[in-house]
Amino acid sequence: MAISDRARRVVGGCVAVAAVLLLATVPLSWSGGVAARPGVTHGTMGQDWPAVLVIGSFMFSGVALIHARPRNAIGWTLAAVGILQAIQISTDGYGARALTDPDGSLPLGLVSMWVATWTWLPAVLIPVTVLPAIYPTGRVPNRFWGWQVRIALLGIGLMVLTAMISQGPIDDTVAGTRLPWDTPVWLIAVVGVTAGTLLLAATVVAVVGTLWRAVRAGSPERQQLIWLLTLVAGMLATVFLPVEHVFFIAYMCVPIAVVAGVLRYRLLGIEIVLRRTLLYLPLTLLVALTVGGLTTVLARLAPGGLVPLLLASAVVAVLVVPAAAWLRRRVDRFVLGDRVDPLALVDRVGADLEVTTSDPVPAMLRAVATAAGARFAQVTDQHGNRLAVVGRPGGPTLELPLRHAGEYLGVVQIGPRPGDIRVGEKDARLVAALAPQLAVVVRSRILTEELARERNRVTAATLAERDRLRRDLHDGLGPSLSGIALGLQAARRAVGSDPAALSELLDRTRVEAQGAVYEIRRVIDGLRPAALDRRGLVGAVRETATALGIGTADGPDLALRILGLPLLAPPIEEAAFRILAESLTNVARHAAATRCTICLQQHDGELQLDVVDDGAGVPPHAPAGHGLESMRRRATDLGGRVIIKPVSPHGTVVSAMLPMGSP
Repeated sequence: MAISDRARRVVGGCVAVAAVLLLATVPLSWSGGVAARPGVTHGTMGQDWPAVLVIGSFMFSGVALIHARPRNAIGWTLAAVGILQAIQISTDGYGARALTDPDGSLPLGLVSMWVATWTWLPAVLIPVTVLPAIYPTGRVPNRFWGWQVRIALLGIGLMVLTAMISQGPIDDTVAGTRLPWDTPVWLIAVVGVTAGTLLLAATVVAVVGTLWRAVRAGSPERQQLIWLLTLVAGMLATVFLPVEHVFFIAYMCVPIAVVAGVLRYRLLGIEIVLRRTLLYLPLTLLVALTVGGLTTVLARLAPGGLVPLLLASAVVAVLVVPAAAWLRRRVDRFVLGDRVDPLALVDRVGADLEVTTSDPVPAMLRAVATAAGARFAQVTDQHGNRLAVVGRPGGPTLELPLRHAGEYLGVVQIGPRPGDIRVGEKDARLVAALAPQLAVVVRSRILTEELARERNRVTAATLAERDRLRRDLHDGLGPSLSGIALGLQAARRAVGSDPAALSELLDRTRVEAQGAVYEIRRVIDGLRPAALDRRGLVGAVRETATALGIGTADGPDLALRILGLPLLAPPIEEAAFRILAESLTNVARHAAATRCTICLQQHDGELQLDVVDDGAGVPPHAPAGHGLESMRRRATDLGGRVIIKPVSPHGTVVSAMLPMGSP
């Protein structure tokens, strides 16, 4: 049964409340001068304040992460460490009070002290051995790390078992306390050595493996892993320091830094802290070792004066400056990865585009998203249609317009990096720099689609024209030529057998020849206009209008509006052009207009053509000429209609509706 996120948050809150209640028992356990009782060697609330701060740090960080990411195991790990520490400090105080109570009325004193001797062990070992394996996602990255976690947990379990069966730690707080059993020394040694070996191996693997993961990881995982490594290494380095409470301070910073690394890995300039720490710490050691070593050696050659120090300083000045520059480049590359070199990101984008692909827009978008480390990216065209998408949306996105040669092509949306709540300034600048290249790719896709549509249109028109020519030649010109051939053959026979019939046969053959000439002219007149194949319907209309003087300096003004014109079938396109050409001819020859407006649009499954002029208009009782009849016939042949009517106060509108489904 799946547990909801709300239930997980409630459980996390209950764990925090339990920790607070356990801490509340500590001052009660040490009240009344328990620390001054005979046999008590350690304790009091005043001495335990570092442990209280550590518990508060782990519990607050764990609950905060559980609330933000209920399914991330890191929050539960931090909360578990906090509750174990709270159990340890609470049972230790109660055990000291119960074991030294004069009346002996408090029960379970020895059990409480026994629990306090081993609950602190997993709380200290888990952050070092287990946490690096599941950081920052809360899951192990692969099977290798799964085995590392199993070995670490086994080592922790054996170490806890060693503390549980041993007599040694039980009397740390109250002298003379003993367990009711004596475990053989060899068993304790075997279990302890095995536990130590497993824990040492798990710790080495955790530190070295996390370092290797950081080297191979990209941003932001690399920065997160380096941040964790720095803190864990600092905690380990303070274990054996003689300065009191330094370890507790380093230990207390681990959960806070872990939460910052998971949720806000750039918070408070973490990258700057990492870069400066990794840079100045080695430089400081280098300067110290160089000055100390050279001063020691030169002091033997020249015991007196400042010569050894001056020579050592000169050597440092010569070596440290180039070493610092070299180390700075390496640290920046290690911490920032490819972001330290923008040209490398551009080169990678270009390399991704060199791969053969049917659609370059998704490839380019993936390259841009990878360069910016974005978990989501999307490109939409000017109509809002999605052209390509990478990843899944989550959180606010950065939107940048795509423009090419002044033309608005659409929008690119980029999401933040994993762990961020918004797109960073550097990533935004990088995407803005790559947006023009992405716009070029989008424009190339649009041109490719337009070219494909135009090729399909021309191909369909060519095939339709060829079929029409075949029908006309077969049904019209073919029979006429056959009749001419038969007439000439009959006339040849009549020359010798019936000369009187020769004149009639030749007249009949002449009529057939005239019919063939008419048919040839009809076929030629019916050929698809070449302008349609060269420039399409819109371009052919503009070319015809210009040839008639419309839209030129000396003729009427021309306004051409195209509203969502789809790909037209060749017969529809040709009929529309013929109707528009005839209408423009009438405007140029008879209307005496100053302005002509043409509108082409799709309406209710029909192609609607409107030609409006502000000229003299059509006389009320004027007979329809050949041009108007031709327009009506072309529309009627396709199942459409043509309407011609006047426009107030003067002018004419020619409207034609052609069904889009016409063959």
